[in-house]
Amino acid sequence: MQLDVYQCDRYAAELVFLQQNTEMKQSDQARITRLIERIENYCESPTVARKPPVEARERQSVFGHAHYSDPEIYAQWQAFFQKPAICHHGEQNFQSAVKCAEMVAKQRQAFESRLDKQKEAKERNRRTELTRASKEISQETTTPPSVASKRDDTSYQLNTDIALDKNAGHFSRFGFWLSIVLCGYLFIELIKHMSRSSSTINDNKKRSFKPTYHALTSKLDNKKYIIVHRSMSPLLEELDIDGVALSPFGLFVFVSCPYVGEIEANLESEMWHVTREGGAQYFLNPLNAVKIRASKLAECVGAKSGVKYIVTFNSGCQFYPGKPVSCFEIEQVAFEVMRYTQFIFSYEQLRYFEQRLYSQSHALEASHQIAS
Repeated sequence: MQLDVYQCDRYAAELVFLQQNTEMKQSDQARITRLIERIENYCESPTVARKPPVEARERQSVFGHAHYSDPEIYAQWQAFFQKPAICHHGEQNFQSAVKCAEMVAKQRQAFESRLDKQKEAKERNRRTELTRASKEISQETTTPPSVASKRDDTSYQLNTDIALDKNAGHFSRFGFWLSIVLCGYLFIELIKHMSRSSSTINDNKKRSFKPTYHALTSKLDNKKYIIVHRSMSPLLEELDIDGVALSPFGLFVFVSCPYVGEIEANLESEMWHVTREGGAQYFLNPLNAVKIRASKLAECVGAKSGVKYIVTFNSGCQFYPGKPVSCFEIEQVAFEVMRYTQFIFSYEQLRYFEQRLYSQSHALEASHQIAS
């Protein structure tokens, strides 16, 4: 299988950037080796099916190019954006990269808020203009033209009255159809605005454990499995764990990942890359985070073994080069839990674990660092 030109160019640019880095770490060297293998194996004859336009390739070096495809909006973003100092000064490590991403996200949120206000103001002005224009047209159609002078000739006066009546009829029909067209246009624009608002809400939705919770409670035997939602336990809230399934076969820790699209899952990398229609972005490796959180949970509840962790994804995710072992879609989570049928814990231990989940949030020490 050969990759397209856009992916090959992106891999080549990343390879050049890593090779020019003076302070190269072991993970960077492994990434360079992987990039060289991909370019040699998958970029001998790249396809052109997904080649982006020239404008998109020219905007690759600027923050926000994947979010604003409109050239006018993107130009406003370039004028608004101020690159944080932490993104290009000081030691460049994982913590600084995360801080840089957070500061850029705050700027993007402020810019989008200002952009929404500008759109609302333009829409109000446009509606005001349309309303005023429709009122002027209706006034013109309802006001009949006055006759400048009267003639003594009876036949001439009769013909003039008939012509005026016809003109008034034409104007009234024109105003009627024009008002219908304006109302239809306003209705269509309102529908478009509502659809854009709903799509924006769907794109920016936060992670949720509710679908996974319903899948687990509907398919697992409630006599053998105890499902604990994060809202039921202060300890889970503190550890940022979405849910836990307690069973004699083990403790299953769940963390939801809201990203949908083509996910490049590199187990050794601290950041994963997701691509979908309209943009792409990086996010923290969820497996690293869930490992730390599961170990902290095991320490707090007193489980020395038998704690397993699972990262849940929504339907429609495609993993490249392959799906990691502990990553599952919501529909597959219950079957993955039911794979484990060897008893590990007694029911007395499960009751003890459940009590610790509900009450022992203070067991965390201040020196412990929790992955975010």
